[in-house]
Amino acid sequence: MGSVLTPELKRAWDEDGWCVVEGAIPTVEIARTEKALSHLFPTASEFEAAAPDGPASPWRTWDAPWPEFPFKSRSLNALVVHDVLIDLAERLLGTDDLRIYMALLTAKYHDQSSGFNQLLHVDYPNQMVVVPRRDHRYQQLETFIYLTDVSTTNGATRLVSRQLTADVPVEQHTLNLTDYGHLYAEPGEASGPAGSVVAYRPDVYHRSVDETEPGSARFMLHVAFRPATSDVSGYQAWPIKGYSMEWFDFVRQATPRQLALFSIPRPGDPYWTEETIAGVGARYQGLDMEPWRQAASGSRGE
Repeated sequence: MGSVLTPELKRAWDEDGWCVVEGAIPTVEIARTEKALSHLFPTASEFEAAAPDGPASPWRTWDAPWPEFPFKSRSLNALVVHDVLIDLAERLLGTDDLRIYMALLTAKYHDQSSGFNQLLHVDYPNQMVVVPRRDHRYQQLETFIYLTDVSTTNGATRLVSRQLTADVPVEQHTLNLTDYGHLYAEPGEASGPAGSVVAYRPDVYHRSVDETEPGSARFMLHVAFRPATSDVSGYQAWPIKGYSMEWFDFVRQATPRQLALFSIPRPGDPYWTEETIAGVGARYQGLDMEPWRQAASGSRGE
């Protein structure tokens, strides 16, 4: 992790609440997602050429459809549980017992309005029914994984340091220009090449900006983590995905470390018995149950 999360980036996370880890994911792995993206979204040229009421019309507003994990694409699924991303989450949240509570894709185009997201806001209102706490145990991590280069002109999110908003009342989840205009000039810009990871906390004020570069598009993967011991936050429910072939395909080729992010207990957990090991193996035929079997045998002293 020393080459990915530098002391300077860790300090930015601790003090400002956000940082950009440039080039965290190898570009060759980002390139593998291009075909999948072309099936999910219009390309920049297709969007530019489309009639306002044509097939690309759903993406002309800020609340366009957001495809959710698990995806049909193994390359996209692999990024959600990439070792670099998990390592980053463990380091920033201070625990290796984590859960993913959100994983989805978004697209942004030139001439697509950002709508109300252009106002400075925090994300917690749609991720918890309480309010965030700043102490360590209750921290969460939201990430953007850039699937394209992101710059000033094609939609880099603007973020404000938590040091400048410490006195803003916690219930003030959206900041108006009249009272908080000075914060809109904050130069925090999350630019970075494809493969970069933007890490931020749900109580960091940020805003979207419209793309000003004709013929451009920005594609991002959003993945959010929380400590397993804190269940005050959520967004997606994984059990409802249990009937989908995409879920079966993901589970069958995932590692125990990756599956633990979705509440499938790690090997050695008391959940695992001969019966549950056999049952899960039967449900997900092709999943190598040997790590769980060996851990269970070891715990029995066999």
